[in-house]
Amino acid sequence: MKVRKKTVVFGIGAMGSALVKGWIASKMVPPSLITALDLDAAKLKKMASQLKVKAATDAEKALKGAGLILLAVKPQQIRELLSQKGSEFPKRALVVSIAAGVSTEQIEKGLPQGCPVVRVMPNTPALLGAGMAAVAGGKRAKRSHIKLVLDLFSAVGRAIQVTEDQMDMVTAVSGSGPAYIFHMVEAMTEAGVKGGLSSEVAHLLVAQTVFGAARMVLEAGRTPEELRIQVTSPGGTTQAALAKMGEKGFKETIHAAIEAAAQRGAELRQMSS
Repeated sequence: MKVRKKTVVFGIGAMGSALVKGWIASKMVPPSLITALDLDAAKLKKMASQLKVKAATDAEKALKGAGLILLAVKPQQIRELLSQKGSEFPKRALVVSIAAGVSTEQIEKGLPQGCPVVRVMPNTPALLGAGMAAVAGGKRAKRSHIKLVLDLFSAVGRAIQVTEDQMDMVTAVSGSGPAYIFHMVEAMTEAGVKGGLSSEVAHLLVAQTVFGAARMVLEAGRTPEELRIQVTSPGGTTQAALAKMGEKGFKETIHAAIEAAAQRGAELRQMSS
């Protein structure tokens, strides 16, 4: 499903520009239909020029005739944006938000009646076309709206549909997830350097290993448990490492971290109310 209506993007930062780039590359949305707005005028001018989309400073004028509106601003800016410009959103425009911790219901309250809202939690690998996005529709969103948004975010990786009440856990698992992997890469690289490897060699060894392991989880047709057992020889080096992780409470730490992230997501949502 492709977009053939005027598309307005509020926020052309790293994620907003990555999405626009993916939409254009996949021919989901022609650049001629995209209008971008951003508080940073210099960044707006630069990104609009690179992406070959329109740049606007007048939100009211930009919103006229819009059929798709992407909210790619920070969560704390959503309330201000909707209080100042929400009434100017076209009643039938599909509004897509990637703001963490802001529910579809909270967004709907700031928009004209009838305006459908779909909330998405993407993650930063979308910058490389390898993102993971979870999509949840608000009360006014129809199946066709959900399908369109799934297609839009599949242009920069993969996308799945979830329910609104699952979004805090989605944020904790995949939205914040890349940071956990980056932290593990840091730790493994540091351990390699401590053991005598150069930082360049350790970094490449770890990064490619993580990349390859992720591909195996996605493509090998086996569960992570099966893959782990396959490479864990009894009495070998891998078993020694995994045993030490167990002693240190590796799984328990990961579970607690994700629970903490989900709880913080719920707290941020309450703060946005």
